[in-house]
Amino acid sequence: MRFGPDDEEAFYEARDELADRFESSVEGDGLGWVATQVLDFKWGYLDGDLTRWHNKDVEEILLGLYPAKVMVDPGDVDLIVAGFSGFLLFLGDEGLVERDHSAHLAATVRHLADEFRVAALDERNWATGKRLWSRAEAEGADFSDADAVQRFMDDFNRRSFADRGAILGFEEPGAPPSRLADLAATVIGPLPPITLPPNEELEAAARATVGFERLRRLVEFVGEGRPLTQKGNLKLADGKLLVELLETGDRFDPVYGGEVFRTRSTADLAGVDLAFRIALESGTLSIEATKVVRGPNAGLIDEPLSALYGAWLTLVHAIGPTRHRARGDRYGFDWYAEELDRELSPILIELYRDGALPIDGIADDLWTHLLMVFDLDHVAEDKLSLHREFVGDSLRSAFDRFVDMGMVHVEGVTETTNRFGRVERSGGTVDLTPLGKWAVQRLASRFTSAPVVGALRELTAAELLVAASDIPEAEANAEIDAWVDHHGLTACADLVEAIRGADETGRGLGFRALLRVGPAAADAVMRLADEPELAPFATVWRVDTLTASGEEVDCGGDPERFVRLLGAVIELWSPEAAVAGWAGPCAGNAGLAAMIERAWRVKLPVTEQVLAAIGGSHDDKTISKAARKALFKHRTAG
Repeated sequence: MRFGPDDEEAFYEARDELADRFESSVEGDGLGWVATQVLDFKWGYLDGDLTRWHNKDVEEILLGLYPAKVMVDPGDVDLIVAGFSGFLLFLGDEGLVERDHSAHLAATVRHLADEFRVAALDERNWATGKRLWSRAEAEGADFSDADAVQRFMDDFNRRSFADRGAILGFEEPGAPPSRLADLAATVIGPLPPITLPPNEELEAAARATVGFERLRRLVEFVGEGRPLTQKGNLKLADGKLLVELLETGDRFDPVYGGEVFRTRSTADLAGVDLAFRIALESGTLSIEATKVVRGPNAGLIDEPLSALYGAWLTLVHAIGPTRHRARGDRYGFDWYAEELDRELSPILIELYRDGALPIDGIADDLWTHLLMVFDLDHVAEDKLSLHREFVGDSLRSAFDRFVDMGMVHVEGVTETTNRFGRVERSGGTVDLTPLGKWAVQRLASRFTSAPVVGALRELTAAELLVAASDIPEAEANAEIDAWVDHHGLTACADLVEAIRGADETGRGLGFRALLRVGPAAADAVMRLADEPELAPFATVWRVDTLTASGEEVDCGGDPERFVRLLGAVIELWSPEAAVAGWAGPCAGNAGLAAMIERAWRVKLPVTEQVLAAIGGSHDDKTISKAARKALFKHRTAG
């Protein structure tokens, strides 16, 4: 019963079945809602395996997730403790978790009860979503009324950043308002582990970007100070120099349709003005009276990575690439500018999570979002189509600014010239660069789990499996893979030796890592073939890497080998996988019914799990009934 993030329908079906069965048990009377919440946490925030539980899972749910995510009434604390501990005992009774282990876990829940009460009611532990809905409740929002909830959200989004930050617990001195802060209520969820280049490579990448180089040259140009106009803009003469110095491509007195448009201010020079605004907002430059001077953060020019990060934050959250582009709009053509800029952070998070995405697809999703936010029913279809093109063009322009910052990479774009001589772009994909992943990770880690892989690379194999057992599985797998890459030729042999002394969790992590290595790990894995405890895992490895013969799976009438082999599959994958793909072939010519009748006598801890798995999910009712009877015999045999 292991579910990934895309297994939503299957998870909810399994969750509801388990919660209903628990509700019908003695321990679960009236507490099925607790089982539902706990299982949601296991799937949504932990490893998604509903039959594999550890102390760290219990602690994370009680002391981390419940306090952060759930509005717990003081009167519900004892019910949650009773429901959680009872549900763990229920899993043991059902054979889904080893009974002694489930009893130990239930005792851990009860032991943490007092600590849970304190954590759940302490507002300092509340995540942004819980803070938001707590405020909504305090202000009288009726959660059953969608319009009332929307009115609250509209009012909340109109409040100042400082007010919203105070409610959401989002404060970072000097940081500009962030769409991520607003999203924190729905929050982005845990992000996948990533591997980042060494810091010196990131520094070099930052130094090579157009964005940093413009910032550096601008600071040097300002020097001890430059005069400004009465409106606070750079002098036009300085603007002419900066067009060349910063290589912005701006044009003085451009001609459109035979008409000359006079450049009357450096605010008309898009590239120069944007660089100037970024420098001011990021504190690299500042204004004193009637001149611009070096700002308090000017020294960061000697630290390219920090300087670029500050400039990027400023662009995304304080200035907005679309809002800056629309700064001269007098006719309302760029009505969407603020909302488009607000959506850029979620788009970057999506790229972080999923990798390269088609730009036209992002534009389609963005347009759909805008149609939901704005009432455009009165706009004619032909004009609506034109505005849709404007939005797509503005999105591509925003990506251009991110390219300048070295944050994204765009490729595969098709350019065509329309009948008015204007270049139109279509197609192509956008993806985060390593520098972009670093920047998004640094920002997102303030709101959610965004692990960076590589911290365990220098450990021994045994230390690695112990350390990896205490972190979420996706992060653990990424860390182990990075460790294997780092240790090269000796990695597989070292992992196999470490597996010999590992606990169940470490053993599973190690073997799954060897499966990801594939046939190259064969020699190391086969060292375990003569060890009764570990030989079944070696067999599973050979089958899954397509290097086993059919005879290796057939247990030849040996019930102990049958139990050990299915137990290994359950541990590595799931009870369903063991029953659906392995039980029949492992029973061999003897037949599954005959093997079950003999298997209940096998005195191994895993026997109960194997029989419970077959009894609970085999699609042949005769076989499943025989397994349940065998499980009863095994439990009562003493």
